[in-house]
Amino acid sequence: MADALDEVRQIISKHTSLGIEALTPETRLDAIGVESIDLVEIMFEIEERFKIEVPQNTNAGSRLEFSTVGQIAEGVRSILAKSTAS
Repeated sequence: MADALDEVRQIISKHTSLGIEALTPETRLDAIGVESIDLVEIMFEIEERFKIEVPQNTNAGSRLEFSTVGQIAEGVRSILAKSTAS
């Protein structure tokens, strides 16, 4: 499987007008116009692509917060690591 960051960049690129090369780990989602509904769609696609479930629970301890492209990729890596460890 390709690196999580590259896959996340591809998905986000599809939902924005930016090319993959413009998306770095430090790219802020709000700075590129990703709104909450866009993030929901991005997360659904990430779940499908990686065959994972991203916690959306409102409990602060279980919910993942994302403000950058890199944080999404790290969240995916973390979930994948936990699923392979089980």
